[in-house]
Amino acid sequence: SNLLIEDMEDGDPKREDLKRIADEATRCKEIVKSLLEFARQTGPKMEPIDINRAINEGLFFLENQAAFLNIEIIKKLDPTLPLIEGNSSQLKQVFMNIMVNAAEAMEGRGTLTVTTAMQPEKDSVLIEFSDTGKGIPPNYISKIFDPFFTTKEIGKGTGLGLSVSYGVIEQHKGK
Repeated sequence: SNLLIEDMEDGDPKREDLKRIADEATRCKEIVKSLLEFARQTGPKMEPIDINRAINEGLFFLENQAAFLNIEIIKKLDPTLPLIEGNSSQLKQVFMNIMVNAAEAMEGRGTLTVTTAMQPEKDSVLIEFSDTGKGIPPNYISKIFDPFFTTKEIGKGTGLGLSVSYGVIEQHKGK
């Protein structure tokens, strides 16, 4: 896609689609890299990042997907958050996974609210995702982070999303 972009006119409407393909291919590469790092338990490259930016970049990839067309997205992002030490690519993937799970729980209709704020102790950042879906049945709560646990039908999920997300958040000293 990058080679095609080089040969295109600047105003070509297909240019943005090709750029998105290139960006998604890079994101897929990062996902595989993250899975391998998680499996090996090697630390990701950490650097100062803007949590709100990571959330907005994750939303950018999801907002135009069919599952999100009838979902109202409300962002309550604190603009005064400090940069945190983290891996933007990994955190973006975690945020996207949570937001996709929310869209599926709402069956494509409802409201997703994303909130960021400083914790009262001022030593950590709170990131909250809430949706108008039916919620998680109480008998599943203790299992949702278990590898390969899924409530989805065969072929619809691996049960690794929340498990890997949990590991990434722990690597970032989060809860």
